Amino acid sequence: MKLCVAALILLSIPAVTATAQTPSDPATSVFSGEIPAGSWLRIRNLRGSIEVRENSGRTVVVTARRRLSLRSEGDITFDVQRDGANVTVCALWRRTTRCDADGYDSRSNNDSNIGRADFIVTLPRGVKLVAATGNGNVDVRNAGAEVEASSGNGDVSVLEAAGRVLASSGNGEIQVEGAQGRVRASTGNGNVGVTTSAGPVSASSGNGRIDVQMATLPADGDMEFSTGNGSIVVSFPADLSAVVDANIPFKNLTSDFAMNLPSRWNSSRIQGTIGKGGRRIRFSTGNGRVSIRKN
Repeated sequence: MKLCVAALILLSIPAVTATAQTPSDPATSVFSGEIPAGSWLRIRNLRGSIEVRENSGRTVVVTARRRLSLRSEGDITFDVQRDGANVTVCALWRRTTRCDADGYDSRSNNDSNIGRADFIVTLPRGVKLVAATGNGNVDVRNAGAEVEASSGNGDVSVLEAAGRVLASSGNGEIQVEGAQGRVRASTGNGNVGVTTSAGPVSASSGNGRIDVQMATLPADGDMEFSTGNGSIVVSFPADLSAVVDANIPFKNLTSDFAMNLPSRWNSSRIQGTIGKGGRRIRFSTGNGRVSIRKN
């Protein structure tokens, strides 16, 4: 009899373990259709990742997977809105107060029991993209024209975008590679890495290193690179002309370019000219070095 009781106890353990797992719904089809080149697809999410890949055809496909915790309050639903040729896709929670072309608001930002929705998107190259989540990673590869990618808490990666890129995170690493236009990248906490075939680039971090490479530059466009704690390394085309304003001690600056300094200058702040001057490039770090390199 004791053996039977013990066996029943052992048999009950897997069942208890299974109920403690987070349930996951199968992928849900949210949107499928054509969006004209030059128009916007906007993905707005409160909690969960956004993954975007290239679609070689003309159809945009958006799917999502709900992941609800055992204490989740209500379900997660999805809404599709059109304004002209543009499409906005929203993940909605019970406390979501707004989701539209201009933004997203919810009273559930700090609630760990609301579950998450992970988006997977396939997108033709000519369509502009907004991919925004309050909490989760954003990963865009070989897709879109202009790209605006952001996370309140998570890493943001944009690779091989066919236009300008805005990438930001409140807390996470930023990576932008192969951008074919202007780039602005910022994070409250994390490293920033950018390579672009055609700048200019501006990058900032509250706490992290900044590494930037630009293959070419247009005739104009000021740039700014700043971090509260970390080094800054920026590689420019060999024909760079600019006015440099670096809020650092002179001993913390290295440059591959010859720099003309004024007859009177302050060793704790550098203001100099490379080539013929023109555009202004600002550097600032609270604790680190600045390296200006030549491609």
